[in-house]
Amino acid sequence: MSESVGIDKPLLAFLNGISKRVYFSERDITDDFLREEVLGGMAEDEYTAMLKRYTGILNSLVSADMDYTQLDAFLTSQMKKRQGALTEQQAATITRFWKNQKSKIHQQLVSQSMWGHCLKGLSWRIDVKTKARHIEQLNQPTAIMEMQLGTVSSEKATEVLRFELDDKKLSEMRAQVTDIEKAIENYAHT
Repeated sequence: MSESVGIDKPLLAFLNGISKRVYFSERDITDDFLREEVLGGMAEDEYTAMLKRYTGILNSLVSADMDYTQLDAFLTSQMKKRQGALTEQQAATITRFWKNQKSKIHQQLVSQSMWGHCLKGLSWRIDVKTKARHIEQLNQPTAIMEMQLGTVSSEKATEVLRFELDDKKLSEMRAQVTDIEKAIENYAHT
């Protein structure tokens, strides 16, 4: 795409609005808002056609996770269509949008596709038992572990898991973590 072509600012705002609504679940961005505020009161049927067209283009960009070479080829093909071809300005605007939003949309989709809990934080301390039923348990150090768990989409921990480990259990846990690390390295290098 030619860099000298200007950007269609209302189209850029429209693309940003669609992406925020579709990929970031911002419910404040309604059809009425896009049609009236962003596009300056466009007729309903024109708006519907424009929404369908650019939603389809965005879906193509996102589903293919297009790099910039693929984007250029895709937009060139869209500009060569016999009916409803994109103008150079529209293509330049889509290129600007994609350069600014590609990684944000990708990250959002990745975070939405992850399931289950993840580790949000880990803290620990060492305690020494000063009271015990059996004398051999006195003065034995134990690790007190606290794991904060949460969902990927949430910044805050939703669960806290606390447990104690003596030296034997800690050694077993370290061995298992080492096995996990080796397995991850094997997958990463294949």
